[in-house]
Amino acid sequence: MEELSPRALIVGCGYLGKRVATRLLAAGYTVTATTRKRERLEELADLGVGAEILDLSNAASAPTLKRRYAVVVYAVSAGREGDGRLCYREGPLMALEALKERPPEKFLFVSSTGVYAQKDGAEVDEGSPALSEAGNHTWIRSGEEALRQTDLRPRAAILRLGGLYGPARSPIDWLSRPEFHKRLRGSAEAFMNWVHVDDAAAAVVAAAVRGRPGEVYLVVDGSPVRRRDFYAHAARLAGVAPPALEGNTGDLGKRCRNGKMLAELGIVLRYPNYRVGLESL
Repeated sequence: MEELSPRALIVGCGYLGKRVATRLLAAGYTVTATTRKRERLEELADLGVGAEILDLSNAASAPTLKRRYAVVVYAVSAGREGDGRLCYREGPLMALEALKERPPEKFLFVSSTGVYAQKDGAEVDEGSPALSEAGNHTWIRSGEEALRQTDLRPRAAILRLGGLYGPARSPIDWLSRPEFHKRLRGSAEAFMNWVHVDDAAAAVVAAAVRGRPGEVYLVVDGSPVRRRDFYAHAARLAGVAPPALEGNTGDLGKRCRNGKMLAELGIVLRYPNYRVGLESL
């Protein structure tokens, strides 16, 4: 019997994935979402998705990955203590391997603008060198390369997301916590590249519909901001003193462009810059 709606799978359904799931449901998809945290199952089920536990180390034999899907969104996060190699390098390949008997039409790998190592304030786009060797960004970059080189199909579309913020992940709230001020690092002059989580979710769903296999898309608001200006504005909204930041250390960061995302995925950003985004919170 032919299914009445396309099926979507979100591997790693956390802060971003939950919003992607909601949008896919609204677009008529039947959605399955996986998590490694049992306590999150009820929360996902309440969204109206089929919630399942997935152990990435056993992904090759996971029943969840033996079904047919129109689109698979791989949005796993290692967090601070997770295994970056497993989450970003081995996990996507194991998922594709498990899906090969019934390959989806689209496989989307949620990556990060952290794969860029540029520190001279230069503009970067999808064709700029991505050579970061910083922490888990090394594994994310390695995962991208592995997906490009594999002969498994479909070819993955790669979505490099900027810094995510939004409800329940608000820089305005962060600044009210003394421990955040102590952890805050980086040059005050460095450019930061942000994207509101709702715009990021819209971009992922647009990529599921219009994204081209094998392509890379930068998912940012396209309005880079210096760290000092970003946190000064957030502090004004929070009614607190701005954090003390390092002076010019020579690291000016990079300025990420979003022209390809806007042109090819056809989305209109609800929060096109940090001011609009922060004020919405």
